[in-house]
Amino acid sequence: MKISTKFSEQSEPVPMAPLIDIVFLTLVFFMTTAVFSTMESEIDIDLPTADTAEERTLRTHGEIYINLREDGGIVLNNRELTLAELEDVLNRVAEYFPGGSVIIRGDREARHGRTIDILDLCRKADIQQVYFQAVRREAGAEAG
Repeated sequence: MKISTKFSEQSEPVPMAPLIDIVFLTLVFFMTTAVFSTMESEIDIDLPTADTAEERTLRTHGEIYINLREDGGIVLNNRELTLAELEDVLNRVAEYFPGGSVIIRGDREARHGRTIDILDLCRKADIQQVYFQAVRREAGAEAG
């Protein structure tokens, strides 16, 4: 029996259909995550300023944004909630995402008492990581 020592110079064709599927699935994934990441920041809230404010770019599992409007209204995922409804949401977040965090985006004119109510609900739900969002104060601008 004779074994051929001649190798073919042709390479295998790359299957294009799976590559196109992967590209489109990746595109859909990034489009949906971009929509959810901007949903909380589109609510009309005048955030307070701080010299040490840092911009958060990455989101983690179980991280939720609670928006506190000037009139005291609480908005979560474009839905206005009462304190009782927020308590239910926070309890579920603590149950399904232990170690999750809450970012409070409060209007600079919002009542301090409402912020304390939200902090109390976070503590009752055993959510330890609570942050307040602010924007960086521009150089030369005074606090006020």
